[in-house]
Amino acid sequence: MNKIHWRWLLLIILGLAVYARTFGYKFIFDDYDFIVNNYYITSFDHVHYIWNSFPRTRTIGIYSFAFNYLINQSHPQGYHIFNFVVHLLAVGLVWATATLLFKIVKSAPGELPFVIALLFLVHPCQTQAVTYISQRFESMATVFYLGSIYSYLCARISSSKKHKILLFACCAGFAILGIMTKEVAATIPFMILAVELIFFKGNRRRTIFLMVGGLLFFMLFMKLVRADLSIFFNFYAPSESHDGDIITVGKYILTQMRVLLTFLRLFILPVNQNIDYDYPLSTGLLSPPLTLAGLCVIGLMTFLIFRLRKGWPLISFGLAWILITFSINTAPRANVIFEHKLYLISFGFFLAFVCTLSMIIKDRKILRGILITLIAVLSLVSFKRNQVWQNEITLWSDAARKSPHKARPNYNLGLAYYKSGNFRQALLDYNKAIDIKPGYLEAYINRGIVYDDTGNFTQALSDDNKAIQINPQVSESYFNRGLSFSKQGNLNQAISDFTKAIELNPDYAEGYINRGSIYEIQGNLTQALSNYNKAIQLYPPVALPTDNDIWLGRINTISIGNVLKSNYTSYADAYYNRGCVYDKQGNLTGALSDYNTAIEINPDYANAYNNRGYIYSRQGNFSQAISDFNKAIGINPNVAGYYYNRAISYYGSKDYLKALADAHRAQDLGYAVNPEFLSALNKVL
Repeated sequence: MNKIHWRWLLLIILGLAVYARTFGYKFIFDDYDFIVNNYYITSFDHVHYIWNSFPRTRTIGIYSFAFNYLINQSHPQGYHIFNFVVHLLAVGLVWATATLLFKIVKSAPGELPFVIALLFLVHPCQTQAVTYISQRFESMATVFYLGSIYSYLCARISSSKKHKILLFACCAGFAILGIMTKEVAATIPFMILAVELIFFKGNRRRTIFLMVGGLLFFMLFMKLVRADLSIFFNFYAPSESHDGDIITVGKYILTQMRVLLTFLRLFILPVNQNIDYDYPLSTGLLSPPLTLAGLCVIGLMTFLIFRLRKGWPLISFGLAWILITFSINTAPRANVIFEHKLYLISFGFFLAFVCTLSMIIKDRKILRGILITLIAVLSLVSFKRNQVWQNEITLWSDAARKSPHKARPNYNLGLAYYKSGNFRQALLDYNKAIDIKPGYLEAYINRGIVYDDTGNFTQALSDDNKAIQINPQVSESYFNRGLSFSKQGNLNQAISDFTKAIELNPDYAEGYINRGSIYEIQGNLTQALSNYNKAIQLYPPVALPTDNDIWLGRINTISIGNVLKSNYTSYADAYYNRGCVYDKQGNLTGALSDYNTAIEINPDYANAYNNRGYIYSRQGNFSQAISDFNKAIGINPNVAGYYYNRAISYYGSKDYLKALADAHRAQDLGYAVNPEFLSALNKVL
């Protein structure tokens, strides 16, 4: 192998050393919205809906999830490996782009471009974009961004007209792919302008051409994101980064001055990383003083860009890269800081850092030793940081420890413990969240769910009532109170609350499903069927919000009321429940069809297998019935009714010993087996 191959082998081995352990990590946080509960990625019959159902600036990433689902279904390992491969592609493009930049300035690069690639590979600031599956939007957008800039650089130094045309086309193509992956690609025209001004001393004609091209690209971006520019003038929303703050445009932009300082500090000293920073807004240049310091740093960097572009163009371009890629953060949003945004920015920092270090330290051996030590230390820190991403409990425990006065990390930790079945700890964390933020609607709703699941209906109703008091226009509060009423046998009040939830949200499929269930219990099969039909009509569910919305502050059935009950699973419930009604009405054909659909949607739906098996048994198709009961028992082996139903089918197929064994197993699990059935078995044995 030549030197290039050996270096690639080193990149892969070092990358695996840092990230291989993460391949076994679970889905977390937004992964449930984008992957686990995303109906659209589950079949090629559905993917054509993605274009109109999700923000256009997330399209490529969503299609990549569909590709993963085709291969891996709901197993996270394949998704993690995909993210790692994307990271390696980005590393390769960093290496290639840095090498080309050194070539353009006619500087002997030596090992420096490879060192820049190594730093990009192992720096701890990259972990959120790589280990967190849903943030492949950031890493994929970076690949397209780098691909676009690299293509442009190649075109500019190519001597072949045909090659120039092809490479400029690649530049445009990568830019469009980037903008369909994440909004940061909108800054590509400005980066190209920086390339011209720093490396090629672009003339006025070319500059005008690039500005017109950039304007057209920006218009394409605005069209794709359906952007409303008024947010830059009248944005007003509660901050998700610090409880109690209200974001305005001015405060948000001022706060970004400090965010830039935080980003630079994380590049230099990557400690106390956090998925959910407690980050108060800046209210003036001196409130806090670091705001003015951040503005001064931006001014200094801008000065150095122009000052160094002739003598040290690579450092100048690295600084320009940082400011240009960071500039997209001036668009106001509810969260002022996330670490995954460092991923694209980092190339500029590593380029400027390595070039500056090589300028200061002339002794190559000393420089090499410093860089090797730095890469080794950063690799260890990244490996350690990745352990935090193992599951939601480890992730949010870390965030709650580092942001102790912020409600959201405690709330999300409560969700994580609830999903794991640790209701006691979930209550403790919800209590902490409510103590920090007394009007925390989501915490009351989800604490009510815990109380409801543990049979404490009085406390559940109290929390549901409190949630309704905080905001009477949230359908989930009524829905959850309806569930509590139904479990207490107060069916009429349950129907009233489900109806109110539907009035507030006419597309609330789960409201129709649960109201239909109450009607079915009351024997009103006509109304039950009508509600189930409406629920099925509403599926597949509408697309879920992305980080364009308020992160975890959104009000919808997944993030609040039904933490564990995904739309995708509920879709199966709608068919299952309607199948039960058809069964009661004697419409066995319709019932079988609905049970089949429920199983197709949710292959682990034990009750659907059981009910379908029961129909097969009544039709005399005992072998098929036994097959379905086997599947139901395999999914949930502790349900007595499954064994009793299988016993009846074994009896029908004259396998009396197995029938008797299943009957006894059903009795052991508490089932009241018909004495006449046992008597009939004893007679034939």
